[in-house]
Amino acid sequence: MTFLHSIRTKAGRFLLRRKIQSISRQKEFMNLETAKSIGILFHHTDNDSFRTIQKFLKQFAEQKKQVYAVGYVEAMEIPEFYVLKRGFNFFCLKDLNWYFKPEPDFVLDFADREFDMMINLSLDDYFPVEYLYATSRAKFKISRYIEDQDYSDLYIDIKDNRDIDYLIQQIIHYLNLINKKQ
Repeated sequence: MTFLHSIRTKAGRFLLRRKIQSISRQKEFMNLETAKSIGILFHHTDNDSFRTIQKFLKQFAEQKKQVYAVGYVEAMEIPEFYVLKRGFNFFCLKDLNWYFKPEPDFVLDFADREFDMMINLSLDDYFPVEYLYATSRAKFKISRYIEDQDYSDLYIDIKDNRDIDYLIQQIIHYLNLINKKQ
């Protein structure tokens, strides 16, 4: 990481902490049965992982859930293959401001929407994904365990198996354990 990149990231983290203080969010534990709207956030790494995420979204769609997915591509342009993927929106490096905050309206609308559940499927730390996840107003947030971050309501520890399939299996397992009585 270059010195300038480090300064920009530190500025972004400072501004993120200030932004989080102004966000009000109604926290509510829920399971897969009670959640009606679900936001999925991820960092695109490869085609195999993307197909796994597509299958995960398809499961929710089959259960008549409203599912919205936003993926971050760490490139200047979004590969053409992903531009017209139904149910997915993508943003990339050119969509970030000086301190790496995502700027497109659809991305900011995604973070501002009050989903019942927000699931962060990113296996690595990327500030643009962190920014969206941290500023999300979702009622219930789930992600892998990330040291020194307290944005989630449920953390999944995957240090022994850093794989998207495993993360999704664990998320489904633990969400099914939550028993919410009406």
